[in-house]
Amino acid sequence: MLGIECLLLIPFTLRYSSLDKAAKSIYNYLVSSIIFAVGSISIEYLIHNNMWFFAIMYFVQFLILSAFYYTVIKNNKVRNVIKFLPVPVLLIFILDLLKIEGIDKYNSLFTTIRSFILIVYAIIFFLQLLNDNELIEQAIFINKLPDFWFNSGLFLNLCGSFMFSLSYNYLESQRLITDITFVITLIAGILQLILFYIGLLNTKRR
Repeated sequence: MLGIECLLLIPFTLRYSSLDKAAKSIYNYLVSSIIFAVGSISIEYLIHNNMWFFAIMYFVQFLILSAFYYTVIKNNKVRNVIKFLPVPVLLIFILDLLKIEGIDKYNSLFTTIRSFILIVYAIIFFLQLLNDNELIEQAIFINKLPDFWFNSGLFLNLCGSFMFSLSYNYLESQRLITDITFVITLIAGILQLILFYIGLLNTKRR
């Protein structure tokens, strides 16, 4: 999937100057995903333990995606929550990494909570689009909005990673279940990139 991410980064980079804040957050997310993939492979090869790097990158991506949802969600109460939640999530990240599961284990508790929060953000944004009077008055279909496609891609991938996070440590001994969730996560990741590209194609219609 690294190759697909690199290919997708090219059209995003070519259009970078015309992207708004939300689309630039998706661009930053793509860059972090490439760093994530290259870094995890390199660290695994060098020291044979990249679990701590997984946790750090997941937290960095949580901050990037929080910035995306802070930009696209209009409700001020929700926006205030988005601004506040990185603090308790950081505490959970540190506790899980250093105390609960450790640096040599997949931080299942932190990643599950992180994915759940982002899934809630995605659902809130979907509901906002369905009830946006401004869009209704202007007869704008939500499938013409790039943010709709960006959010759809994130939602699919987050749902897949949520299942993976839940199963990784607790069901590691049952390889079949872990392999199934990994495949689901991989497929969701590929679909996410496809939806991101559709969103990029619709950036002029924002």
